[in-house]
Amino acid sequence: MLASIWKPSGRLHGTKQRALIYFVCGNPGLIGYYVDFLDALRNLLDASQGPTAHDIFGRNLVGFCDDEHEPFGPGNPPLDVHAQVDGLYQDVAVAARRVSRRSTKDEDEDEDEDEDGTGNDKPYDFVILMGHSIGAYICVEMLHRHTLDASGAPHLHLRHGFLLFPTIASLAASTAGTRFNYMRSLPTMEAHFVTYAKGLLRLFPQSTLQWIVANMMGFSPRAASVTAEWLKSRDGILQAVHMGKSELDTIFEDNWDDELWEPSAATTASSAPRFFMFYGREDHWVANNVRDEFIERRRRAGEKGVRTSITVDEGDIQHAFCTKKDASWTIARKVHAWVEQIDKAASETI
Repeated sequence: MLASIWKPSGRLHGTKQRALIYFVCGNPGLIGYYVDFLDALRNLLDASQGPTAHDIFGRNLVGFCDDEHEPFGPGNPPLDVHAQVDGLYQDVAVAARRVSRRSTKDEDEDEDEDEDGTGNDKPYDFVILMGHSIGAYICVEMLHRHTLDASGAPHLHLRHGFLLFPTIASLAASTAGTRFNYMRSLPTMEAHFVTYAKGLLRLFPQSTLQWIVANMMGFSPRAASVTAEWLKSRDGILQAVHMGKSELDTIFEDNWDDELWEPSAATTASSAPRFFMFYGREDHWVANNVRDEFIERRRRAGEKGVRTSITVDEGDIQHAFCTKKDASWTIARKVHAWVEQIDKAASETI
């Protein structure tokens, strides 16, 4: 199972700063779903002419790769949303230092050196958190935590958040959330759903599951392969279901301060929005009224700061965009446009 994706920039020469785009998966938290999307974004970024070189890094959510943990059990439970925020915040703090490079201000200068002279501890100029679905919620929570107290990672410069199909408020009000909670209310389902699911899946070899997902659900060959491997993994379903329950029991009304979303000019280093958001027109994990109320609150609050950039799809891109190659390219182009907007604002200050 693919554990992480690392796509460094191919255009360091002539750039003035270097940034990291740190990607956080949705649920199920498997980075393999996003290979086509991140490949497309990498290609678009390498063709850019802006002042910033952007590296891309993404990894599985914690607990989704059997090889990375002991089997789940009474003494080792799967991870909930709060544990994901904790684990990924620690990981992005490490990733923000994971760069060995020549100075991006002058490619002919000597290798930048850290305290021990190795040149391997130069932090990024800034980090963009990019998340899909529950990954968007995790990104907002990480940025909120860092805004309140950055003492644990003073080298980490979290500057922007890219939120794709964000499930950040009143998740239980969505169509899928309502159905999930109804299923939990049925006799024995809360305690034994995973047992029932794994028992049914034992009837099918992985190749058959892959064929079903590709031909009956319309997933791309890559996404179908990732799904089949996840369904046959030891703990994958348990972790995904546990996460789903935690999401429904955690994500209610958004209670973040307006200053997090629309920072004043005195508290931000860029005139570009801190957050860029893309919503589906009809999203089974996001209730339309919840989305529209959130957008209206951001519109009103944005009059006092740098307004959050929010786009609602006018087409029919589905929540699980990463399961379709064409949709992955479409979303990559939208993200690339956000990067260009940030680069344009940066070019005015660098």
